[in-house]
Amino acid sequence: MRRTGLVAATMLLATTFAIAQPIGPEPVAAAPVQTVVTIQFDDGTADAFGALDILQSRGMRATFYVNSALIGSAGYLSWDQLQSLAQAGNEIAGHTLTHENLRGLSPAEARRQVCDDRASLFAHGFQPTSFAYPFGRFDDGVKQIVRDCGYNSARWVAGVDGRRTFAETIPPRDAYATRTPQLPKSSTSLATLKSYVTDAEQHGGGWVQLVFHHLCTRCNTYAISVADFTALVEWLQSRAAGGTVVLTTNEVVGGPVQPLVTN
Repeated sequence: MRRTGLVAATMLLATTFAIAQPIGPEPVAAAPVQTVVTIQFDDGTADAFGALDILQSRGMRATFYVNSALIGSAGYLSWDQLQSLAQAGNEIAGHTLTHENLRGLSPAEARRQVCDDRASLFAHGFQPTSFAYPFGRFDDGVKQIVRDCGYNSARWVAGVDGRRTFAETIPPRDAYATRTPQLPKSSTSLATLKSYVTDAEQHGGGWVQLVFHHLCTRCNTYAISVADFTALVEWLQSRAAGGTVVLTTNEVVGGPVQPLVTN
């Protein structure tokens, strides 16, 4: 599985572009990627599988943060579905065994939730490098546990306010506390979701992480309808010519797959 980061990919594009240009007094450099969007689904809910065809038909991939101990349970994705997502190029990432607030646990239990979750994903053939804090709750001790368990990054669920901060930086300011806009809810309009991207585009670019939980019509407070999700993906596809691209978390952060850490 390729683990090339965004910086390396941009350098490769720049090199290829330069070679293709005729020799002249002022070679034109390749324009850097300005805005990167990552589509993410948390918790491994069963309805999130509906994103596969929508994304695949438009050449896009997403990151799915899953709770491995819940996979195969009622209302959650199956292991076969996770394999189908991964085979289509989507990233399978960690989110603890059972979606626990890590700040409320003892260090030993928090480590078990994080390390054993990653080990379970490894056992099913995945190589997780990205992590998301359940409920967005963490502290310095939790960050260290995530790092020690072998993850290259960890995601928060706040920090991009649309007033002073319009996107996460690339590379992230803190790889173990990456920032997002406000979590979309069933009441969040498509126009608002688009504004998270255009705000970044208009303020120097950066990384916009769009975090979803359910793909259905008002089945949950944190749901996006199939119609709105499809429209969002189509809209993002149309912005590629202007330098806004869709990548997975791992493609943005990069770094090698760290060795498996057992608890």
